[in-house]
Amino acid sequence: MTTPKTQLPYTAVLHPQCGSWWTGLTRSHCAACCRTFSCDSAADKHRQGRHGIDRHCVDPATVGLVAVEKPYGVLWQNPGGDPWFKDGAEEVEA
Repeated sequence: MTTPKTQLPYTAVLHPQCGSWWTGLTRSHCAACCRTFSCDSAADKHRQGRHGIDRHCVDPATVGLVAVEKPYGVLWQNPGGDPWFKDGAEEVEA
C-alpha cells in the first residue's frame, strides 16, 4: 500500500477503494477481496459458486495458486511447470 510520500511508478494501476496498486496490463484485481492476480484465469480460479447466486472468494492457495512477492505486494499466479519457478529450485541442466 502506498503512503502520501511514496511515488508510484508511472505504469502503476491504482484501486481507489483499497489503495492497492500493481503494474502490468494483464494483471487482474478482485474488487471483492482486493487480491491481485497475474491474469484473469488465476483470478477466476479463486472465485467459487454460481454467478449471481452464491459467488464468493476462496483462499487462492487452496485452489493451487502460488504467492509471489512483488514491489506492490503479493501477486497470486498459476504455478510454473519449469523447476526454475519452484521453491528451492533445482539446478536446470543446459
